[in-house]
Amino acid sequence: MTQQQEKLSAFMDGEVEDDKIIDAIKQDEELQAKWQRYHVIRSTMRKEASVAPEMDLTASIAAALDNEPAIVAPKTSRWRSIPVLGNVIPFAAQSGQFAVAASVALAVILGVQHLNQPAPSEPFTTAPTAGPQGGLAPVSLEQTRTLPRNDMNEVLAKKRKINALIADHEQQVKLKQVQIDEEEKVSEEPDRP
Repeated sequence: MTQQQEKLSAFMDGEVEDDKIIDAIKQDEELQAKWQRYHVIRSTMRKEASVAPEMDLTASIAAALDNEPAIVAPKTSRWRSIPVLGNVIPFAAQSGQFAVAASVALAVILGVQHLNQPAPSEPFTTAPTAGPQGGLAPVSLEQTRTLPRNDMNEVLAKKRKINALIADHEQQVKLKQVQIDEEEKVSEEPDRP
């Protein structure tokens, strides 16, 4: 950043009050353009900009196009001009594409065949013999454990207590709603003299 630009920025920020910078802005078109851009940037940052800034980009685009090198068409291949090789090269390219397609098709077919095969099964499956795991569990007709009568009474007492708490809660909710409704009615009635 040049010294003039730094002074211009400081002047815009209110840090410097110098008549020389004002004279420089009046005389230099580049500083005038920067002054305008700085104001647009400041307004945009403060969200004061109501209109998009006008920018003329045509001159810079035209200059960039003038500096752009010309695009030259690619040279034709000498191999294509030879009659035998001109026909062989496209055939070789097509053959390569065919080979890739055939390989993919073969892989798909083998994969599907492998997945569709049934799992091998042994003709005679036997139960594991008694060993370190303990073998088979003995068969028992009684699978459930009966609770003693005292435990049943405790379970019933707990269920009754829970049901009583739920009923009490529901009753409190209803009472609270009635109180809210009454308060709303009182607040809606106009003040009586």
